[in-house]
Amino acid sequence: MKTIVCFGDSNTWGYMPKKEEPFVTAANRFPWNVRWPGVLQEKLGPAYRIVEEGLNGRTTAFECPMEENRSGLQEIGICLEIQTPVDLVIIMLGTNDTKFTINLPPYVIAHGIDRLIRKIKGAGYGPDGADPEILIAAPPHLGETIEETWSCTEFDRTSVAKDRELAGCYKESATRAGVHYVDTGALITADPADCVHMNEEGHARMADLMYGEIKSILG
Repeated sequence: MKTIVCFGDSNTWGYMPKKEEPFVTAANRFPWNVRWPGVLQEKLGPAYRIVEEGLNGRTTAFECPMEENRSGLQEIGICLEIQTPVDLVIIMLGTNDTKFTINLPPYVIAHGIDRLIRKIKGAGYGPDGADPEILIAAPPHLGETIEETWSCTEFDRTSVAKDRELAGCYKESATRAGVHYVDTGALITADPADCVHMNEEGHARMADLMYGEIKSILG
C-alpha cells in the first residue's frame, strides 16, 4: 500500500466558501466524500492510503499575527514522522502567505517552500529510510473580486497579484530541488463567494488533477 500525505491549508481541510464569514466548525466543512483527498482516495482505491493533513490558515514557513501555530515548517516533520513510511508528500500551501497581514513578496513565499523541501529531504520519512517523493502544488487562484468579500479582512488586490506569481516561483524551487511540480491554479480558481476557497466542483477537479500526478509519480 502506498501512503500519500496531503499537506495543505483550508482548501485541503475542506472549508466551504460562503458569502458571510462562517465559524470554523464541522458544519462549515465539506464531507469527506466531497473534499479532494476523500475523492482522491475513492479514485485510487485500496492500494493507496490518503492522509489528509489540512489546517486552516496554514502558511509555508511563516508565523501569522492573527493565529498561532500556523507555520507548516513547524509541523511537517511531526506529521511525516507519525505517518512514516510515506511514499509521496503533496504540499499545497502559499495562499495564506499572500495575506496583507503577513506581507511577504512571492519569492520569499517560495523560500518557505524551499525550507519545507529541505526539512523533508534526508530525514528518512520514506520507505526503508529513503526520502519520500515530493510534489509541490501551486495553490488554486484567489478570485479577482476578493476585496468585495469578507476575505478582505486579510486579503486584498496585492494578495491576488502575489498569488498569480507563485506558480513561476514554485516551479523554480521544485526544479532546483529536483522534486515534482504542478500548477493547480492553471485549472482551478476559488469560488466567488469568498474568493479563497474551492467549491465542490473545484475539489472534484483537484482530485482529478492529483490522480494524474500520482499515477505519473508512483504508478
